Parts: sequence; structure tokens; C-alpha cells
Amino acid sequence: MFIKVIVIGLAVCAVNIFLKKQASEFILPIEIVFFALTSAFLIDSLKSSISPLSEIMNDIRHGEEILSAVIKGSAVCLVTKFSADICQEGGNGLISDVIEFSGRIMLFIIALPYIESIMKTALAFLK
Repeated sequence: MFIKVIVIGLAVCAVNIFLKKQASEFILPIEIVFFALTSAFLIDSLKSSISPLSEIMNDIRHGEEILSAVIKGSAVCLVTKFSADICQEGGNGLISDVIEFSGRIMLFIIALPYIESIMKTALAFLK
């Protein structure tokens, strides 16, 4: 999902650079369609990722899984920033913002298991 947003965003950015010289009236509708498609991808991804929050985890994850999450999060940050900067420099601020928002959602999805663990620990202290 995340890679789809990046690839489509960069493609739309390239099309907009070309259209800026030829037919600039099509740039805004193309950006709106990109925003709508990206929003649909993100909402679908959030639905599948947030639903496990209702269930309390049976065990707390440690070790290799935490390291894996840190590496994934770092990669998401780097790819997001690189792609958003390319779009921003190309004059596509909206696409850049959507790519950055997509990266933030992906970081939230990566962090969800740890948020669940913290919630479980907090509930255990409250009981």
C-alpha cells in the first residue's frame, strides 16, 4: 500500500511537471483524484490495522520484533522524506503533503502492536 502511494505520487508529480507547460488547468483535478485514491488506500489500511486494538494481546513482543519495527519505521521515514522532497521541488505541494501523511499513517500502523502492549500494561495496573 505504502509503495503504491509513493509510486503513484511520483508518477502524478511527473505528469504535473509536463502539464504545467502544456495544460495547467488539468493539474488540480489530477491532484484531487490522487488525494482521493490515496485516502481510500489509507482508510482501508487503517481499518485492517486498528481492528486488533479491540483484542488484548496474549503476549508482549520484545527483542527482534522491536528492532524490526525500528528498522521498518526508519525506512518509511527515509523513503517518505525523499519522495515528498522530490514532489515539493517539482512544484507539487499537495502531492508532497499526501505522501508525508501516508508515511505518518504507516508509522502509526507499525507502532500499533506496541501501543496495544502499553494499553494492556496500563489496564493491568488499574485492576
